[in-house]
Amino acid sequence: MSMTVFHKATHLLIVLAGILIVSCASQKESARIPAEVPAPAEEAPVTAEPVPEQDMRCREDTSTSFNFSGIRVLPFLKVAFFDMDGDGSLDMIAGSKKGTLQLYRIAGASGASSWRQEKGYFEGINAGAFSAPSAGDFDGDGRTEIVVGTGGFSSASGRILIFRNSGTGSAPRWEKATSQNLDIGDDAAPTVVDYDFDGLPDIIAANSEGNLFFFRNISRKKNAFRFERDRSRKVNRSFDKYAVPSALQLKDRVILLIGTSMGQVYKVEMKRNSRMLKAQRLSIEVAPRRFLSPSFANLVNKNRFDLVLSDGDGILSYYENRDSNFGNWVMDHALFNNRLVAGPAVAPALFTRNNKMNMVVGTIDGTLKFYEMKDSTDGLPWIEKKEYLDGIKVSGFSRGILAQWMGKDILITGESSGTIKAFMNRGTRERPSWKEEKRFFEGLTFTFHSTPVVYDLDGDNTWELVTGSEDGRLYAYRSRGIKNGLPEWELIAGLFDHIRVQGFSVPSFVRHGNTLYLFVGQENGSIKSFAAKTGPGHTQKADTLSRMVFQEQEFIKDIKLERHSSPYATLNNGVIELVAGDYDGNLRHFLCN
Repeated sequence: MSMTVFHKATHLLIVLAGILIVSCASQKESARIPAEVPAPAEEAPVTAEPVPEQDMRCREDTSTSFNFSGIRVLPFLKVAFFDMDGDGSLDMIAGSKKGTLQLYRIAGASGASSWRQEKGYFEGINAGAFSAPSAGDFDGDGRTEIVVGTGGFSSASGRILIFRNSGTGSAPRWEKATSQNLDIGDDAAPTVVDYDFDGLPDIIAANSEGNLFFFRNISRKKNAFRFERDRSRKVNRSFDKYAVPSALQLKDRVILLIGTSMGQVYKVEMKRNSRMLKAQRLSIEVAPRRFLSPSFANLVNKNRFDLVLSDGDGILSYYENRDSNFGNWVMDHALFNNRLVAGPAVAPALFTRNNKMNMVVGTIDGTLKFYEMKDSTDGLPWIEKKEYLDGIKVSGFSRGILAQWMGKDILITGESSGTIKAFMNRGTRERPSWKEEKRFFEGLTFTFHSTPVVYDLDGDNTWELVTGSEDGRLYAYRSRGIKNGLPEWELIAGLFDHIRVQGFSVPSFVRHGNTLYLFVGQENGSIKSFAAKTGPGHTQKADTLSRMVFQEQEFIKDIKLERHSSPYATLNNGVIELVAGDYDGNLRHFLCN
């Protein structure tokens, strides 16, 4: 197995030329649409003979390329920290849009920079959607109860559920506890704290309207938890929509933080007899993110409780409580910053510029992000260049492909509306200036959710355009000539008529020897692979493209992402490198040989 291009920068420079030659021809200037379309090559007509199944094996390499932390990207992430097994180390409980809970434990001796997911730990707990977790021991029996707020648009939204553990901290058995129905409207988010200092943990919760609710623990029997609404405590202001609280009990006071959908964080300080509570908006260095969810944790200094903020895109940020007064928060730029989180519905594409591996990532809101591989091997190998694609945004579910046309950089974009656009770089590679060429794909019509890729399918140094769509099909086009400086496109009929995947198809190609591989992402998160034989030198008659036979392969059948998989393939020293994004925002990396 050769070294991966993602974390071996020196090796990358050696194999770069090989990647460009044997991988996607859109990465070469020689693969542009020429001023005159060359005559079809005469040698090696297309063959329809079956492609033998390759003895291909794939392994995941995400932990060295996109995610050092081990923490999956979860949309509408809400976390709580609690020592679940009594080993003296905080564990992370993660809720999300899916409604289930995940447990992460600190891995190894490297501190809180690396986490290990304990799969199945919260089996039996499900909030339906938008789970908001917290934890505490309501009856003092030494075993932790899990409290979950429910959200979404179902009739169960707004409820606060309690689950007790009839097992142990290391081998739990979760059962829904007997308690009255706590319903606070829509999108409940609870936190557990003894705010009245009577020795029993209580619940403070917020809902989608930004209202706070206080519930006193009046339980008298084990396993039968009872709470009463406490209307004696009121906050002097209302909060933004979708408020999420987190509370920390100190000796004589409770610190309550509230995050909101508009990216604000507020602090409330409570004492034993506090009734009218004053909320103070905090000044925190935070990007303009929404749906903030706060949580307390002492991951850096065991004697100090710091702040962890999660958001709607699944980003985690750590803030040190430098003066221990819960007012001076300083961001720790290292902790939780060792994974690449671009946003939901990520669609990656790799290419090279200036002898560096680069990547364009499309997202659900239509923005396109540009990343460059670092020269240093220290830390995450990607650096975002925010100015490179500045000003380019499409309707949503963007995919961007950088290629060459007439010696110039061209960015080809797909989007949810189905339109495919072309942006020409009128500047330099160091200082690009993108301008849309609105007539570049004139005459072509596309179905919704276009996912373009360009590739030299017939080996004539001219790339063809292939796009997926909402209907699960693939559509291919080639230029039959140049008119007024622009290509004239025609459909390549029949080439992919027999290929149809389960909705929202996303294609990518890579050539290995005399075999052309096609990878297609689909709505359920899996990726289908196909292969077609090509002639010696990879050339074949242009008019025989429609008779090229792509047959389904099975070597990546076990790769599964979280819905809307978006693959992109390259070749590195005989190893197929497959980068794939999903709807949740996870970027994953696989090596196949």
